[in-house]
Order: sequence, then structure tokens, then C-alpha cells
Amino acid sequence: MKALIEELEDPFDFRQKATLGIALAAFILLTPFSINHIVQGHVYLGGGSLAVVLLLAGNAWSIWRGRYSPALTFLGIVPTIIFYLVLTIVNQGIIGVLWCYPAVISFYFMLPERKAWIANGAMLALTLPQAWSVIEIPLAARVTATLLAVSVFAAVFVRVITEQQQKMRVQAVTDPLTGLFNRMLLAEMLEQAIGQSRRSKTPMTLLSLDIDHFKAINDSLGHDAGDAVLRGVGELLRKRARRVDKVFRLGGEEFLVLLYGADGHSAQRVAQELLGAIAAQPFLPGAPVTVSIGAATLESDEDYRTWMKRVDANLYRAKSAGRNQVVV
Repeated sequence: MKALIEELEDPFDFRQKATLGIALAAFILLTPFSINHIVQGHVYLGGGSLAVVLLLAGNAWSIWRGRYSPALTFLGIVPTIIFYLVLTIVNQGIIGVLWCYPAVISFYFMLPERKAWIANGAMLALTLPQAWSVIEIPLAARVTATLLAVSVFAAVFVRVITEQQQKMRVQAVTDPLTGLFNRMLLAEMLEQAIGQSRRSKTPMTLLSLDIDHFKAINDSLGHDAGDAVLRGVGELLRKRARRVDKVFRLGGEEFLVLLYGADGHSAQRVAQELLGAIAAQPFLPGAPVTVSIGAATLESDEDYRTWMKRVDANLYRAKSAGRNQVVV
């Protein structure tokens, strides 16, 4: 589930927002330096800093248009920044070294962790020898120690942020009782399934399951018993679903299963197996639990709302016909 949620991550996640902020800060802070260097005749320094600003601005524009690419940052912006830092250290000494500190932090904020380590390692490997060659040894030693410390502290800080962001994302899209997906990702996943079906002609089928007489279970045995039934049914659905299938708890006693690559015939077989497996489980002492199931295979001209309406209609037919059965 974690890997799937990462794939479906909000396009404006932490690193992308950080990249936008860094681009804005660089534009405000570096542009005057670039212009000043060019005016004073330091064309290489002014041109180098201006190139950094323009690359960051271009990357920010791509993110804003929904085309985020860590590779652009890693293979384009990082080498340009490192080249500019080396050039600045050679020409300005300790002044150039000071620019290494915001670069260290920026790499961790803009790049995935492993690439950030590589970028910072490359930067330190190329800039520190230059720093030792142009500034006094005691000061160079202090610079080295503080740059390494800033690199480690930034790495720890960003890891905490990203782990917390991932944890909150998981909590937002999962049902706390069963651990299944909730409604938040439903539309997005169904849209993806429809797109995949249209591109590759892969059949997709929805199963809508409703626990029979669930209110009576709550009324007679209490909500703890009802929660135990929901957890049990959810766990059974999760174990029987393939990795490509998606299982949701839509609310109350209703569940939804997206069967990837299943046509109507296959879906009916799966639904009948689920019907029997649930009825055979001792969720309640001395009282069998049954479900009604509606199934609907995606048609070529429908969107996810129409698809959901059809599967809900089939579920209603299954319940109206006496429950504990499948309607396709």
C-alpha cells in the first residue's frame, strides 16, 4: 500500500514545494549579485549565478505546469551549482565557500534522499579541496567540519519531514478500522483503471459488497461485534485480492473491490468464491455472516461515476432478491 500511495502522491508534495520556494528565493537573492558581477566585469561569476537562477526558474515553471522531474535537478541544476561554487571559491575565497551552506540544504530539500547524498558528496569533494587551497588551514578545517555538520543535520531534518508526510498521507487515505483504502483515492484509482483499460483493452470489473443485516448485528450484539465483523471481512478481502486489485471500505458495511483484468465471467467466479469464503468464516459465534455482491464490468463509453452507479444498482438487486447472492 505504501508504494501505491507514493505513486499517487499529491503532485505538489514537499520536495516540489521546496523547489518552488528555493527558486523564488534564488531569483530574489541571486539576481542582484549576478547583475552586480556583470556590471563590475566579473562576467564568469555573474553568468554562472545567472545560469543557476534561470535553471531553477525553468524547473519551477515545469513543476507549476505539472511536469516535475528530479532528473532535471540532479543532472542539470546540481552540476551547474557545483561549477559555480568552485568558480566562486577560486575567485573570491571564503566568500565563495559561504555559498556552499545554502547549496547543501537546497540539495536535500529538492532531491530524493539518495540523490541528495550523491549531490552533496560531489559538491564537497569538488569544493573543499579548492577551499583548502585558497584559505588558511585552521579556517579551512572549521569550514569542512561545519559543512559536514550542516549536511548531516539537513539530511536528518528532511528525512523526518518526509516520513511524517508519508505517515499523514497513509492515514488520510486508509480506513482506520480495516486498514483498507477509503473513498479519498477511489475516483483517482478508478480513473487510472479506465485509462489503462482504454489504452490496453484490459477488462476491469468492480465488485460492491454489503454485509447482510449488519444493523441487526450491531443492535443485538453491540458495536464491538460489528467492528469485529468489519475487520474480519476486510482482512479476508485483502488476503484474497491480488496485488493488482484494489480493495476499499466505502463506509458503514459497504466494501468495493476493483478487479484488474477481470471480465464479467471471471468476476462472477471471484464473487461466488468470496460469497462462500465469507459465509464460512466464524466472524460471530453461532451466527454466519453473509454478504450481497453486485458486479459490473467497465464498458467502453462510461466514466467512473456511471460505472459506480451500475455496480450499486446490481448490489441493490442482489439485496432485493433475498441477499447472500451475486448479481452481475
